[in-house]
Amino acid sequence: MKITISLLLLIFFSGMNFSVSAQSKEDISVKVNSKSGSYTITSNDLKWKFSGSIGQPLGDLQFATGSDAVGTFKSYTFNWKSNNDYVGSIRWYAKSPVVIFSLSIPKGATGQSPVAFPEFTTIPVSLYHFSYHDVDFSTPEFTLNETSTPWLLFDNNKNACVISPASDFIVAKLSGNGTTNISSGLNAEVQQILANFTHTTMMVFDKGIQNTWNVWGSALRSLYNRQRPANDADKVLKYFGYWTDNGADYYYKYDTTIGYAQTLLDLREHYKEEKIPLGYMQLDSWWYEKSIVNPRGEPTADHKNPQLPFGPWNRYGGLMEYRADPFLFPDGLAHFQQKLGLPMVTHNRWVDPTSPYQKMYKISRYAAVDPGYWKDIMDYIKASGVICYEQDWLNQIYMQSPKMASDLSVGNAFTDGMANAAKVDGLSLQYCMAMPRHFLQGVKYNNLTTIRTSGDRFQPKRWMPFIFTSQLGYEMGIWPWCDVFKSSELGNMILANLSAGPVGTGDAIGKEDKANIMLTCRNDGVLVKPDVPLLPMDEDYVQMAQQDNKPVLAYTYTKHHNITTNYVFAFATEQTSDMGVSFKPADIGMIGKVVVYDPMHNKLQIISANETFKDVLPGDKYTYYIIAPVTSSGIAFLGDAGKITATGKKRIADVIASGKEMQVKVLFAKSESSVTLRGYADHIVTADKGKVTVDPSTHLFSLVLSAPAKGNSVSVNFK
Repeated sequence: MKITISLLLLIFFSGMNFSVSAQSKEDISVKVNSKSGSYTITSNDLKWKFSGSIGQPLGDLQFATGSDAVGTFKSYTFNWKSNNDYVGSIRWYAKSPVVIFSLSIPKGATGQSPVAFPEFTTIPVSLYHFSYHDVDFSTPEFTLNETSTPWLLFDNNKNACVISPASDFIVAKLSGNGTTNISSGLNAEVQQILANFTHTTMMVFDKGIQNTWNVWGSALRSLYNRQRPANDADKVLKYFGYWTDNGADYYYKYDTTIGYAQTLLDLREHYKEEKIPLGYMQLDSWWYEKSIVNPRGEPTADHKNPQLPFGPWNRYGGLMEYRADPFLFPDGLAHFQQKLGLPMVTHNRWVDPTSPYQKMYKISRYAAVDPGYWKDIMDYIKASGVICYEQDWLNQIYMQSPKMASDLSVGNAFTDGMANAAKVDGLSLQYCMAMPRHFLQGVKYNNLTTIRTSGDRFQPKRWMPFIFTSQLGYEMGIWPWCDVFKSSELGNMILANLSAGPVGTGDAIGKEDKANIMLTCRNDGVLVKPDVPLLPMDEDYVQMAQQDNKPVLAYTYTKHHNITTNYVFAFATEQTSDMGVSFKPADIGMIGKVVVYDPMHNKLQIISANETFKDVLPGDKYTYYIIAPVTSSGIAFLGDAGKITATGKKRIADVIASGKEMQVKVLFAKSESSVTLRGYADHIVTADKGKVTVDPSTHLFSLVLSAPAKGNSVSVNFK
């Protein structure tokens, strides 16, 4: 991390009260009192003030300016003595409403936990609270969980503050109730700290809840040089896939007359015959050998599926050896992959205490911290045609490995070793059963491309936590994955596709719904999806904090030049009693006249973006809307009629409205013969290719556009 600092002022006063303050011209002001040790952070835009105190006079108070990856900043640095020597600093930025606190321990510490800093005792009143629970999949909760998680504080006007650890994520901890106390520090179990250790905390203020999340995520990613991957950065993100994890028909289950490997090979051939494209296949924990001991050390995991043969593969304990079980794959994993003809994703869990790896490599109970272990397993799967390594059971690895919580180096050795070895072999990573600390840690790794943000076997009761936890993943630069479901489940298919992450199903041979699958992808399996994940509207936070049981509304978009097309997914939870849907398109950034189109029920409304759109959820308690601007041409383009994300860029490469005309560039897969485009026009629309059909009652038009004789794209002009 590059930091440039210019020292402007050095202040040291003893025996008298001296207070200094400084303010960025945009928003944040900071005040430090050297006599009392108090400090105050104020957001002038929000008129919010947070204050705390070291509780004693400060020494060597310095003011400086400088710059780092976030931007140009001002800072105060000071020191004090408590049970140790401490150096604190507060840094705030000229062009971003970001504050970074740091606590340094020059001499290190043994047998004692460091103090917390910052520790606020004066906090704005009547704020709502939100954070992520310290469990697998990091479920969202409207309370403040005292763990390594971001805390969100917000009000009825959607003004917001996010405070989170900015380093040492595996052992960091936020504490307090958010009303009379907020403090940032480390786990109490941390008792050994090396000299010159520094822990940092980030605080962000802004208007708009999702906007505040975005400012926080952008700043944290900047500090770690985290590049958010494109939504087609690897084959898991780019293509429709097949999954065998919990909830899939072939999860610890196969046709016993032909074996596991042949069952999956037959499925691959069946999909080819049905012209259902597959870009990859995931192999879950059934493919390698495991112990009979569950994560809690109990010998209860001997036989996962009693209907299938006994063997090390059909257990549910810890990893014994990360190699394909010879009963399932007698010719090895690489041979199977070559016959399959698809790249693979492979699952892994914790290292069992009786595994040979425990003697071969350094393992901190369940957590591999030896680079040699990671090289061993990554080299093996790379040679076997694997493109993505899935690390599951992260919560149990943390909870059952005591040094993960108490040793500053163990968590980093575990996740750094994994990421570094995967990078050498050109593999991407996926996290599963991650706690909030793992999401935050993921900001360090550019090859961590996907993360599970909901529990096993996607279904409607998981929709709400999925979209809220997707926000955390996305801010860390990681695309959300909803988990496997069945292709006949249209609601799951819509939500998975609009998430902009992976889309994969797990049907047995002959049970797949080709029509639903093809709503998400082209004939070559390339997913057609939005630019960003489906994320909660700001109003969701306020309504849920108030326990107002209305439908949940989440949105995403595609953007072509100055034309943004929004997608809103509306659904009921188990608590929803009022099925009325209402929102203003202006609240998601739209202006002017817009079309709100319900493609599931072929309904539309033309309204001003500042008007409130109203509808009622249908009997199945979900629907989604395409919201398109009515451009200067009088046309609102609604995209490919055969795709959920109708304007996704793998289908609609470009949309340009100029004067009274609109030009649309459409991409085709090699085997596609035509695409049906759809839109709204306030006049009789014409096109320079194909024949336009108009529904006079709705002003919806459609155009069947033929594939090009050469190349992969066609441009059509509407006017």
